Amino acid sequence: MIDRRKIKLFNHDIEDDLNHVSDTEILINFNNALTSLYPYLIPINAFAYDAWDDIVIPLFYEMVYQSFSYKYGITLTPEDVHAYEFTLSSYHGKCHIECIPIKDSLAVFNNFEWVNISKVHFEGALLIFKSFGDGINFLTGGIKKEETAKVHFNYVEIEIVSEVTGSKRESEFETIYIDAKDLKFEFIADD
Repeated sequence: MIDRRKIKLFNHDIEDDLNHVSDTEILINFNNALTSLYPYLIPINAFAYDAWDDIVIPLFYEMVYQSFSYKYGITLTPEDVHAYEFTLSSYHGKCHIECIPIKDSLAVFNNFEWVNISKVHFEGALLIFKSFGDGINFLTGGIKKEETAKVHFNYVEIEIVSEVTGSKRESEFETIYIDAKDLKFEFIADD
């Protein structure tokens, strides 16, 4: 955790078992849950649109942010955190998750094509975790039932924002997808 809070209040119970679980493992655990759950949503028509959002947003909060609450001893309410799949005008002042590339060169999916980008391209920027997905199927916007077999959660949807302002920077790449295996994740406590 990176703690950018002005007031360092630790007011939540801590689960000692979570000290051995990295922030990355907490996110990957959620990813695995999505991958396992998704096929069960298809027969009941809960695989996209509002039903998808109504299931995944609170599930993310409970499985990820509440794990951080118990890991770090800080209280997090839904109002304190960046909600799954949402874009914010600024990420300063909201608890969120940052993505850190673990390779010097990354395959990035943007505008339906793959490009290689050096990690240096992201200097001066924050890579903000937005969701897991595949870059093609946008479940919030909906897909056809016959397309659900192609859905996967191997990639991370990332917002690129200015390190200084916490807002979108002027760039050719604003929202990108990177393979989850090429990233580590870090919870950022901010107020």
